[in-house]
Amino acid sequence: MTASREDILGQLLLLRVDEPRWNASFEAVLRATLPGGILLAPPLPHAPESVGEFLGKVAGALPVLPFLALEEEGGAMDPLRAFFPPLPSPRAAAERGPAVVARLGELAGEGLKLLGFNTNLAPLLDLAAPRSESTLWARAFSSDAPQVARCGAAFVRGLRRHKVLACAKHFPGLGSTSPKGQSHPPVIGKSMAELWREDLVPFRELLPDLPLLMVSPAAYKAYDFDYPRPAALSAQVSEGLLRIKLGYGGVAVAPELASEAVRGNLDVGEAAVQALSAGCDLLLIGCEKSCEVILQALKMGLESGKLSSARCAQALGRIRAAKKDLATPSGKISRRAVDQLTRRFADLAKEFRSEELNIA
Repeated sequence: MTASREDILGQLLLLRVDEPRWNASFEAVLRATLPGGILLAPPLPHAPESVGEFLGKVAGALPVLPFLALEEEGGAMDPLRAFFPPLPSPRAAAERGPAVVARLGELAGEGLKLLGFNTNLAPLLDLAAPRSESTLWARAFSSDAPQVARCGAAFVRGLRRHKVLACAKHFPGLGSTSPKGQSHPPVIGKSMAELWREDLVPFRELLPDLPLLMVSPAAYKAYDFDYPRPAALSAQVSEGLLRIKLGYGGVAVAPELASEAVRGNLDVGEAAVQALSAGCDLLLIGCEKSCEVILQALKMGLESGKLSSARCAQALGRIRAAKKDLATPSGKISRRAVDQLTRRFADLAKEFRSEELNIA
């Protein structure tokens, strides 16, 4: 490693930004951390021009072009509605077939690209549980695994048309979880055979076309029976199942490590070391204050041997490969382009009832 260790380790972080405003404090965090990507959390600024300017400044401040990400699924997870008419929920689009889901993906991709984003934390490939048992019901395409695979592929194709990277979630499937009495982490009791013929079907079909993939925050008894741990911290899932059995070579993203549902009793630094050691490549960090703690923990992990330099080099290589065709955003947005895209969003919205748009 020729650059400083801190510079390199920052590439392993995906920093969530809750208030996307450019100021001296944020710039200082950005330049001190040098993250591999940022994720803008809603609500977004009121003007699309503000988003474009912010993303342009972020890209310009970092020595390596970052993943510039948003979580845009449509329906309840539709931050683009700040600027455009609402998009239908994945469930509603899927009920009309993959062609409509492809339109959903294309509009999402076009909107993201116009604003300056290059990555979308979507689609959701989890299977829909019964409506009364899961908050994922409207966000999931279907409870039928082959239908989820078809719709997920259509959505990814739509994003790809606008050169937006897809990050599917939540491997190996989160649809079986219930909000009732969830532990930290929630535990899924399906057998390996059940996961293989149900939840894993969409991932098995789409893995070759996914540059990024988010690993589940749930624990799976089939892989960690004696000591259930989140999939992102489990070598049995993130390395054994995802890498060895399924042969995935893209970027595995760990869910937000500051969440107790993911890290349990671990501190955020130790959780970061375990996630990387288990096979994740990019760590979602939901708090700017955690950056320094995590970078220090990774540095100490390398020095102590708890975290291998080979594992870090492997993760960095995957991140570089995923970014190789990304273009730097200009930071400028055409009002005419916004108006034209607004009309296309409105055309799709008119085809759905208000409940299908799932405006919460």
